[in-house]
Parts: sequence; C-alpha cells; structure tokens
Amino acid sequence: MLSSSFQTTTHRAASSPSSSSSSSAGKSRRSNAAFTRSARRRVAIFAPPRATTTTSSDESDEEKEAEEEELDAKQILNSVKETKSSSSTTNRRQADSTDFMATFLTRRFGLKGGLAWLGLLTFGVVSEQLKTRRETREEKENTKAVAKEKRTTVKINDTTSYVELVKGGGEYVQQGFLCGANVTVKDLDRNETAFDTRKNNRPIGFVYSKTRPPPVIPYDVNESFSDDRYVMRNGSRRVFTTTSGSDGLTFKDGSYVKPNVNVEIDFEFTKVSIPPS
Repeated sequence: MLSSSFQTTTHRAASSPSSSSSSSAGKSRRSNAAFTRSARRRVAIFAPPRATTTTSSDESDEEKEAEEEELDAKQILNSVKETKSSSSTTNRRQADSTDFMATFLTRRFGLKGGLAWLGLLTFGVVSEQLKTRRETREEKENTKAVAKEKRTTVKINDTTSYVELVKGGGEYVQQGFLCGANVTVKDLDRNETAFDTRKNNRPIGFVYSKTRPPPVIPYDVNESFSDDRYVMRNGSRRVFTTTSGSDGLTFKDGSYVKPNVNVEIDFEFTKVSIPPS
C-alpha cells in the first residue's frame, strides 16, 4: 500500500512540470490568438470598404478595354513608322561625291590617285593666288600720274572732252564687270560742288553697262569707259567737261543737277574686276 501510494505521488510529481509547461503554452497561444483578433478588428475599422464584385468586374472590364485601346494605338503608330521608314529607304538617293574626278581616281588607283588629284588642285589654287598678286603688283607699277606739261585735252564729241590725270595699269573696263569709283561732280553754272565721294571716302559701286550708266554720270561719259579709243583701266583718273544730259544727274544724298547744265566730273576707277561666276 505504501509503495503504491509512493509511486502515485512520484508519478504526479513527475508529471506536474509537463502539465504546467503545457498549460503555460496554451495560455500563450490563447493570448496570441486574442491579439491577432484585436489587430484584425483594428485593420478592418481603418481599412476602406471593399468594392462589390460587380464594381470590381466592371473596373476590370474597363481596364481591359483601355489596355486594348493602347495596344491598338501602339500598333497603328508602329505601322505608320514602318511605312515611313520603308518609303524613306525606297526614295533615299545615294549621296554623290562633290568631286567626281576625286572619286574616280580614288576608286581606280586608290589613295595615291586621290592624293595626286589633291596636289593638282592645290597647285591650281596656289598658282591663281600668285597670278593675282602678280597682277596687283603690275597694276601698281603701271599706274602712273601724267605730268602737267604732258596733259592734253581729248575731245569725245561736241559737248564732251576729258583730260587724263592718272593712267591706269589694271583691268580694262568691260561689259558686266564690277566697278568702284570716286566721283566729284561740279556744277559749272553755279560754281559749286554737287556731289563728292572723296569727301566721305565712300566710292560708288556698280556693274558696268554701256547702255545703262549710273545716275551720277552722263551717258556719253559712261560710254567712253569701254570705247576702244578712250578705254579706261583700273586706277585711271580723268576730268570730264560735259553737260548733265537731257535727264540731269541724281545723287544718293538727294542732291540733283538740272538737265543740260555744264558740269565738270572728276572720275577715278578704284576697282575693276571680273564678276564671280
């Protein structure tokens, strides 16, 4: 009897720690479950209300339609880009060389041919520059002032004559050439200067035409510039005695000389050159 009671007490004593541990574990699980439920309640309170199944389905349908429309727009854009690229490739023309001879020589003889052509072009440019400098030097050397004792009056017609002050050594005046000149026009009847480019150092510029003179000089004076008998060159300076003609003379500053008035025109070419092609 004593032994059986001892065994039962020992068994209870042995089993008491396990039971206490299991009871503590159960309490902890219950407390965790209660905490979870309270947290869910709080989330449910602050969370927005859920949409109904109908609205969610409608929204999903609208989203699908928007996606389909976006896909259709992208397909249209891609098709337009493809058509543009295909048309540009078909209509695109190969770039031609700016120098046919350089392309031909390079393809035929390689780099040596291209370099040879480049050397030829360089030689042409340098020789043209040397020629221009030589002509400028010769122009300055051949332009000479006429001494007073050697000046003579050359009569062009009954109303027009001139005295050459400087003999030019540059280019001859020809039809279509670019010209610049210093001009002084004096009204002999009033004994006053009507126009003078030397005063402001602003020469006039014009394209020479034998039949269309500048408005600052009479027709017969303009015609004598390219006449074989009285031809003028760049650097030449003459003093003409003539009349203002039937139309008179008009100047840039607004001044005016009446028709058929005796005038003295001091004319000097400062530039005579071939126009650029």
